[in-house]
Amino acid sequence: MIVQWYPGHMQKAKREILDLNKYIDLYLILLDARAPLSSRNEQLESLIKDKPKIYVLNKSDLADETKNQEFVKYFQENNQVAVCIDSLKGTNVKNILKIAENLLKDKIEEAKQKGRKKIIRFGVLGIPNVGKSTLINKITNSAKARTGDRPGVTRAKQWIKINDYFEMLDTPGILVPKLEDDNVAIKLCAIGSIKEDLFDKELVAKKTIGMIKERYSHLLNTKYLIDFSTLSEEEYLTEIGKKRGCILKEGRIDTLKAATMFLDDLRKGRIGRITLDEVVRR
Repeated sequence: MIVQWYPGHMQKAKREILDLNKYIDLYLILLDARAPLSSRNEQLESLIKDKPKIYVLNKSDLADETKNQEFVKYFQENNQVAVCIDSLKGTNVKNILKIAENLLKDKIEEAKQKGRKKIIRFGVLGIPNVGKSTLINKITNSAKARTGDRPGVTRAKQWIKINDYFEMLDTPGILVPKLEDDNVAIKLCAIGSIKEDLFDKELVAKKTIGMIKERYSHLLNTKYLIDFSTLSEEEYLTEIGKKRGCILKEGRIDTLKAATMFLDDLRKGRIGRITLDEVVRR
């Protein structure tokens, strides 16, 4: 296994979701647009199937624009609501509240007829480092939810008031139960959803290069000025090390440093807009 997986964490998460359900009107399922299927936790979704859901593909500015549209269409074909956003810049974030109001218009109208105000309570679910707290802060124009560029920043549940009509619940990131699948694990490591001390960076870098070399070879070639056509993934990583000056005292290439640089370039969009998942139609 690429990453050590602890099933007990999933059981705890299931209990928490079942307990929260009675308070939640609608769930925002936050996904990473660079890996929307790999970052999805369908086991938890099955526990909230009777609640309205909005699939929010965050970090869409880092993902392949064509793939963004393909995945929105994929969710729509499955009778699900999806929207691409950039929670840092705020792109499309306001649309989430509009979509939520539309999904819950019957409940809102029922409350009005009874002479009371309907407070809409969101539950925000997602894997670590997908941008849940950043999204909440952008919606509320505040820094009420703790944020960070690493997994594990949010440690406990927080109710956060948006306005007189909306409240959101930020929760700690919950990993997917598919880490037994090495391809999924590689993608989650590559996009930064797994703590770096839990996986082999060189292995992840080489596997990721292998995943993207055909579809995005032009981006790799432009970024690193290395001809990929005759190189293996390992040789390509070594060439990146040479280009970036990752040289050890004895003259060997520091492939660990090269892997770290490559993964940082990928996560920050320096290589270009890349999506690791493919649309899978059942």
